[in-house]
Amino acid sequence: DLDPQATLSVQLISKKGNNENSLIELVSSKNALKHIKIKNLIQPTKHKNIDIITGNEDLTNSNTIINTIYSVEQRYIIADLIYSANEDTFNSYDYVLIDYPPTIQELAINFLIISDFVIIPINAGNGSYKGLIDLKNTLNYVCRLNNRDLPSIKVIFNNIKDNENTSFIYKLLVKNDLTNYLVNNIIKNSDTFIKTENELSSIWTNQHYLATKTSIRRTIKEIK
Repeated sequence: DLDPQATLSVQLISKKGNNENSLIELVSSKNALKHIKIKNLIQPTKHKNIDIITGNEDLTNSNTIINTIYSVEQRYIIADLIYSANEDTFNSYDYVLIDYPPTIQELAINFLIISDFVIIPINAGNGSYKGLIDLKNTLNYVCRLNNRDLPSIKVIFNNIKDNENTSFIYKLLVKNDLTNYLVNNIIKNSDTFIKTENELSSIWTNQHYLATKTSIRRTIKEIK
């Protein structure tokens, strides 16, 4: 969890868990990369077969730390260094999913550019669309700077309604030739449940979430 708000961590963390150690521990100094193993930051969640490295407020300092400690040439290879030093741990998992913060930060960009693919949820707001454009431009810039291929990007409409706002955002995507990034499935707004007020696990057990659950499964299948 690379989001300082740590919403995902709060949803997944077990009663015995804590959010004291985030990924910031690995970039706090150049020596940290050598001496701290990522497996020491991993903890089990309350769900079987799902582990987590929690987020916390310390992640808000990541830009300052990275720009102070690391040279310009090193700033966008930090994730490569972390992966290389912990390859066995990474490869022991079927999937490594990274929750990125809504604002662009150096540590998140590091992991975005080494990801197999990036899923970007957007809603029907202008701010969400601008965020998509800003992120894509940033990824293009950093990948060119480091002679990398752009990671595969998928965009999904999330928590939307069938109205003129959604139509307007879709027209902007068409205008800027971004529809090729869109997945076919969308996740619509629910008038029955407020998504931030319900346990993450309840989506799989509550009958009223059937449509959302089906949509998510179809989306995962499409992305694969």
